[in-house]
Amino acid sequence: MHPHSLYVALGAFAITSEAFPQPRRFTTRQVSNDTSPACIPQSDSDPKARAQGVATRKAGFEYGPSLIGQAAPFPNGTLGNARSQYDMDLWSVDRDIIDNDVAKDVAAIQQAITANGGLKSLDDYVNVLYKGEWENSNPLEEAPGIMTNYTEDLLFSMERLSQNPYPLQLVKPSDPLPFQVPAGLTENITGVSLETLHKNESLYVVDHSYQKAYEKTTVEPKRYGAAATAYFYIHPLSGYFLPLAIKTNTGSDLIYTPLDTPNDWLLAKMIFNVNDMFHSQMFHLVATHDVSEAVHQAALHTLSEKHPIMIILERLMKEAYSSRIVGEQLCFNPGGHWDQLFYVNNAGCRLYVTDNWKTHGAYQSGYLLNDFRARGLIDENDKFKFKYFPFFEDAYRIRNTFHNFFTSFIDSYYASDAVVNADTEVKNWFAEATNAAHVSDFPASNSSLTKSTLVDVLTHFAFIVSVVHHGLNGGDPVGSKATLPFHLNALYAPLPTEKGVTDLLPFLPPPDEAVHYIGFLATFNRPFYRTSERTLEYAFSDEALLKRLNEETRESAATFMEGMKELSEEIQARKFGKDGLSQGMPFVYRTLDPGYIPFFSAV
Repeated sequence: MHPHSLYVALGAFAITSEAFPQPRRFTTRQVSNDTSPACIPQSDSDPKARAQGVATRKAGFEYGPSLIGQAAPFPNGTLGNARSQYDMDLWSVDRDIIDNDVAKDVAAIQQAITANGGLKSLDDYVNVLYKGEWENSNPLEEAPGIMTNYTEDLLFSMERLSQNPYPLQLVKPSDPLPFQVPAGLTENITGVSLETLHKNESLYVVDHSYQKAYEKTTVEPKRYGAAATAYFYIHPLSGYFLPLAIKTNTGSDLIYTPLDTPNDWLLAKMIFNVNDMFHSQMFHLVATHDVSEAVHQAALHTLSEKHPIMIILERLMKEAYSSRIVGEQLCFNPGGHWDQLFYVNNAGCRLYVTDNWKTHGAYQSGYLLNDFRARGLIDENDKFKFKYFPFFEDAYRIRNTFHNFFTSFIDSYYASDAVVNADTEVKNWFAEATNAAHVSDFPASNSSLTKSTLVDVLTHFAFIVSVVHHGLNGGDPVGSKATLPFHLNALYAPLPTEKGVTDLLPFLPPPDEAVHYIGFLATFNRPFYRTSERTLEYAFSDEALLKRLNEETRESAATFMEGMKELSEEIQARKFGKDGLSQGMPFVYRTLDPGYIPFFSAV
């Protein structure tokens, strides 16, 4: 990585950080870069050499201190340091490309802002700040409708079912109501009482009140925010999923509803979006990077390089150990990008990670179906009450395609559950993940280990590094969930003490902050992966990978690619219907396109 490489594209901004040392160059990820055919331990013709290889790697990969909060360990030791540096070297190649693209776009947008005499209205944030100006770093441009329909309530509510479904949960009839809406308002908005919505399992909540406890930035310019809680509901007549109320939990603790003035209600949704952006980015850090790294490090200590599972894990962990280094050095360093752009500071981010490692990092309860059932978003038959559930509809198909691939993969190497239980490396891996890597809720290593358990573990691993990661992070925010002026990084004026706001412009980032923010987001995009076989379609379609695996797995990899290409074509064909909606939303959801998102946690 070149010193300050991330900042080159954003050089117009006053950014302070310590210089980074020039890296040494490493050319291997493993001990020996084994290219021999994969086999489980019971089938290895040289078990002693295999065991020695595992021991050598275990000695070279030490568990080091966690990065960005207290969560997953980070690899240290001779081999651990070499591996993370190797991944950083790969990252730096891609980052140089996107940095150069961002630099071109930043120059163009600054000229556009100057020609316009600044950003003088909310419309300027749409028509001057975007409108094709990010053509190099975001050639797909913004999701259709996300910029033009942002004032619509249906867009705001349906973002909970597409852009970030992870904090949403049903307010179960047995649960107390999170807060009361002023008398009569719920009936005027929905036609029924709050209690009726609650009783009928039609009331949902997103609670970001926990953010009140996290330390806030002191870097200028001053930024503000809340710790909002929001109600959403299924309309008893139309069936649409809509917003009901937003409670700020800060200052005057105002409760806003759609019955307020358009400016007040739009501001309330922006206030909520500040909190939701924090959640999506910090949740993704725990649920994807921390979890996958911990599980993989346990595998590095226990599985041979010849083990078919290890070969698959290595494929999915491309560049993985660059992510948290990038976070430490460029995002969450004191005075770095996060402190300069967001409301909660780097110390608050680290504390969030520490606070949530055991919960958001829980393995089996994080499985797509387990998680969504627990939060009341789907029932035991995997059905949902919403008219549309865009994230789940796409994610479910990808999850099932992963599950089918791994079922075939495990069946091809293990004839029975007894063979799984005779695999000492897998048994050791499971024990290591819990006892040494400290992954909570990982399946126990005991005599009841089954093929089905292995399939589920691998399905979730592949799902989090691709779907969960890129559903929340990666290249999506710059083109949808973090677009200005609606999706604010922070407020730039204090929260109102009473309703009646007439001008929203003071709450928006000034031009230099706005460009910095978009440029920062754009550096996580990887549009050039589409032409370099690094998208989800190609997760298992790699010549070197397939050469080591058996014929059944090669056939399954081809089937996987076919399924992903089919879904990609469907997503790319989405458009608005006669009702002006796409999947029941006033914007087109394309976040999980397998032909665009990487199969690994690219940052």
